[in-house]
Amino acid sequence: MALEKEERGARVESSSSRQPDRKTRSVTFRVDSAVIDELQAESDSREISLNVLVNQVLKRYAEWDRYENKIGMMPVPKAMLSILIDQSIAIARAEGIKDIEHYRADIIRQAARIAFDLMKDSVLFMKKQYNLWVVLSVLQEYMKVSGIKSDHRIEGSDRHVFVIQHELGENWSLFTKELLTLIFEKLANVRAEISVTPNTTIASVVLR
Repeated sequence: MALEKEERGARVESSSSRQPDRKTRSVTFRVDSAVIDELQAESDSREISLNVLVNQVLKRYAEWDRYENKIGMMPVPKAMLSILIDQSIAIARAEGIKDIEHYRADIIRQAARIAFDLMKDSVLFMKKQYNLWVVLSVLQEYMKVSGIKSDHRIEGSDRHVFVIQHELGENWSLFTKELLTLIFEKLANVRAEISVTPNTTIASVVLR
């Protein structure tokens, strides 16, 4: 990088250049020196190159950040996602509702249905198409920017296993179970085997 008094010019190349199936280009930007210093410090703390970090930042912006305002999303603390359901159940218990489990199940089902319905417009706006794999890719991008760990692996020729580790509690596990059930039933006409723990949801489904 060439250093100047006020600015630096930074050459950015795709971190995917090691992947033969992706094209890369070298592009030169002029970036404020203070910004480069912050990025360099962050890349050092992560033990990755500045080039890789910049590509990660640009990739996140291209795939997610630029759409947030357009689809009506806003960043919120991760814990707030589960607190809303938790507090609703706590209020119901305080009001003397006896069948709390039925009440909780109904809230979670309705929340999952609302999320599924809203997802279609967002996915179409972002990806210009709507099918199972596009929805799953957008869901994965959302989890990544929200700090939720996820993993997808294939066992055998057609069994797909999706693991979501969220650390948000049992109610969030049940919510993700309901949402994934809707996604696989509505978009692939298959029923997934889904198990949950207080902080993890695992879905196993045969997709041909």
